[in-house]
Amino acid sequence: MSTWVFDTETLPNRTLLSAQCVETEEWFDVWRHEDNAVDKLKEFLLKPDSTFVGFNSLSFDNVVVAAFAAGRDEAQIKNIANDLIENRTPYWAAYKKFHLRHWIKDSIDLIEVAPSFVGLKAYGARMHMPILQDMPMAHNVDVYPSQEKDILEYCHNDVLTTKELLNTLDDQLMLRVQMSRQYGVDMRSKSDSQMAEQAYIKSMGLKRRDHKIPLTIKYDAPSFLKFSDPTLQALLDKIKGHTFDMNPKTGHVVLPDFLGKHCYTFGSGIYQLGVGGIHSVHDKKVCYIAGDKVMGELDAASFYPSIILECGFIPETLGEDFIREYRRIYTQRLAAKASGDITTSETLKISLNGTFGKLASKYSVLYAPDLMLAVTLTGQLTLLMLIERLEAVGVETLSANTDGIAVRYDEVLQSQVDDQVSQFSDLSKFVFEFTPYRVLAMKDVNNYIAVKTDRSLKVKGIYSQLSLRKNPTAQVSSDAVGAWLANGTEIGETIYNSPFANFISARNVTGGGKQEGKYLGKVVRWYQSTESIEPIRYYTNDNKVPKSDGARACMTIEDFKTHPHDLDYNWYLKEAIKIVVAVGGVKYLTADQLALVAPQPKRRKKNDGK
Repeated sequence: MSTWVFDTETLPNRTLLSAQCVETEEWFDVWRHEDNAVDKLKEFLLKPDSTFVGFNSLSFDNVVVAAFAAGRDEAQIKNIANDLIENRTPYWAAYKKFHLRHWIKDSIDLIEVAPSFVGLKAYGARMHMPILQDMPMAHNVDVYPSQEKDILEYCHNDVLTTKELLNTLDDQLMLRVQMSRQYGVDMRSKSDSQMAEQAYIKSMGLKRRDHKIPLTIKYDAPSFLKFSDPTLQALLDKIKGHTFDMNPKTGHVVLPDFLGKHCYTFGSGIYQLGVGGIHSVHDKKVCYIAGDKVMGELDAASFYPSIILECGFIPETLGEDFIREYRRIYTQRLAAKASGDITTSETLKISLNGTFGKLASKYSVLYAPDLMLAVTLTGQLTLLMLIERLEAVGVETLSANTDGIAVRYDEVLQSQVDDQVSQFSDLSKFVFEFTPYRVLAMKDVNNYIAVKTDRSLKVKGIYSQLSLRKNPTAQVSSDAVGAWLANGTEIGETIYNSPFANFISARNVTGGGKQEGKYLGKVVRWYQSTESIEPIRYYTNDNKVPKSDGARACMTIEDFKTHPHDLDYNWYLKEAIKIVVAVGGVKYLTADQLALVAPQPKRRKKNDGK
């Protein structure tokens, strides 16, 4: 069995396929203009037990390979490539349109498996690839033989980036292999929600069809939802009595202003409801210290799946068969989790959570806007009800967000809090889990740093750790703040002792970026320098790329551990202090630290006598 990671390049007078074997690191390169190129390609493609992995390969590269193998010349292949890109012709239609056959039989496309809607270069930046590189010449011009080396190097770099992405997504792909075996359908190139949809198609015998979008839908609230507070009860009654309009084009629910825009004040908090979940509205820049109080996050376990099953919501378009299948998957997952079968547990978790993502899509066989609305509204009202009960015994609600609330209370109230949570769990059938905090430092409800009692961190939003979901943004500064909050580590100590990779920032730049006249690429990577350098600018209009003052582009990095000689430690220290201020920790800073970020007085303009 061989796994080949591959990429193609198409130009008016050149077509290239490059591939590397994962197991042996052997390279295979073939240009269309070479002697016997088509025969070489066919021999390569027909290697027994070979799997071909690409990025956007199902929609593009596989079609290019098919045209290459069919003996089409460079100009014809380029025409097909342009049709795919410019006309957005679906790949399955392109095979028919251009009379092509499928040459790549065993194929994995990583574009849907990866978690974000970004290009390969952005993933390269997120994985700290040594080289970030754009195509060295325009795709629509003829190239000279002397330029072939540059094109080959570029293509190789894309292959290596795709290979690293394949390695990074190994766990996700193993889960997809598991589901493929279970349902007898190849799911290796599918997103979580696509896999969930496919699972229901197979298990329930569902067929794709055009959905009739309802004009209106209603919300049938579960019987346990009741409020003592007249304002909250009035809100519940209003929701239950409201007829929700549907957008006939998108198939989405149209939220009324009293949900989408209005805020509700209750107890110690202000809350806003919407399709995405409940969010508390409170003063920004706030830092809570537990001290002698109990503080932490109270989360509902498997919230959305539990709502569907415990409330008995039956989607109009899918009927009771959907609930029976959903419960089967849920029960199977719990058994796998209890037995320690992590692979099966995580596989089934994808089916459960991925299902919800398809409920609002009019293109999915799982389209059920009534179920989506019922789940989201029930979740929000449930949290409000829990907040009401806890505040009645003296609990302070610090924040609320989608499936959990942050709370703080005197330790003497612990038994009353336990009783309230237990009684509410018995009533609602939802299970709540508590994570204790020492510190909760919040920029806002979606961006915070929490220190658990074991001094480990929970970070969210802009302060979260680098992953495939987030571009690098000078991670060292937020890391330094986290270490300071958790262990009292001096901010400067973390900054000076972190690897160079943690100092890097990257962002997508529309039209590409440049510095000192040199084109950099559509994804630009940099660090802050002590030397005087002009900002990174947009290649198309010369405007400055945000936050690039003092930045030195580093599109090629040979060593991610060693610090460059001009690394501006002071800049990162200032950024860390700014984060402390942003999360409400200003009162814990020294005068010297505050001086670093104090606004500079504006210079007076000279009086020119006018």
